[in-house]
Parts: sequence; structure tokens; C-alpha cells
Amino acid sequence: MAGCGGERGSASPALSSVAALPHDGAPEVGNPLPATVLDGSPCDSALTAEQVTGYLGETRAPKPDDTVLGRTCDWNSSSGSSAGILVGYDTKTGEGLSLPYKNEKPKAKRWVDDLEPIQGYPAVGYVDTGTTDNRTCVIVVGISDELAYTVSLSIGDSAVQAGKDTCQLGRGVADTVLTNLKARA
Repeated sequence: MAGCGGERGSASPALSSVAALPHDGAPEVGNPLPATVLDGSPCDSALTAEQVTGYLGETRAPKPDDTVLGRTCDWNSSSGSSAGILVGYDTKTGEGLSLPYKNEKPKAKRWVDDLEPIQGYPAVGYVDTGTTDNRTCVIVVGISDELAYTVSLSIGDSAVQAGKDTCQLGRGVADTVLTNLKARA
């Protein structure tokens, strides 16, 4: 998640004294979506069961959580691979894309701020410093200057061996989530 350190889903946003958004180099969101698209659990609205199966194959039951950033949902492949998708709705910080620019960019092992916008919405990707490979990439999409959602994609061994770019694959999942969110608007 944006503002995370270490494992997927752990988070510790820094307190911000900055009032003006965006800040720390984050791009402005030109056509914001209403905050209501992030209501509820990502388990119910981010991806359909068919979409999850298309990305991961058969999965275990999704695990919802409520973190310091907002609600999350974690889907993991039941095939024994380490593939998984964690979607989080950053509804508690009020900093949108500015939060990962402030907290993650300075320390990320890999920072990808040249991702193509997703359906016109700015996005960044990063690989945490504690990662020993590029198996997991976090994609953060700003839907307003104050709100964002996160897709953390972990790819399985076969995708790693094939040299797949986790951040580009994660961008594809984030695109699917955005389509689903826009349908709620």
C-alpha cells in the first residue's frame, strides 16, 4: 500500500503538516472521481471473482482488513505459487498520490513514475527496499488529489522466470480495478 514499508498490507503513514495538495512532486488529478467509489470493502468492489480467477487462477477466500490507510482485500493463489493481489482504498490519509511520493519515493528500491496514466488518472509504481527480487510491485492510482487506491501484485515463479515486469502487470490489474470503480460513480 502507499505509505507501506516491509510486507504487503503493513502501513505507517507519516503525519503531514502540508495542507496544499498535491505535494512532493505528485501529479494533480484533473478529473476526480467521487469519494463514494471507495466506499465499502475492496473485496466487494475492486475485482469480480471472475477477474481474480483470470489473474491468479483458483484462489483462497479473500482476506479483508482495515488498516491505518483504509480498507484492503488480499487474494492469494491456491496453486502453491506466491502469486497474489492486494487492493487497498486509501481513504484515511487525505493525501492521495502525495503520500507515496512523500513516504515511498525516497526509499523505494525501484520507483516507476513514468507509468502511462490509467484511463487518464495518474499512477506510480514502486518496489519496496526490503524486496530481494522484483516479484512484488505496488501501483498507486490517484482518483482525486485526496484519494487513491493501491494494487500490490506479487507474481509467481513462472512469471519471474519469464522475466515479466511486475509493475507493468500490476498496471493492468489497476486498470481493471479503475474500470470497476468508475462503474460505481
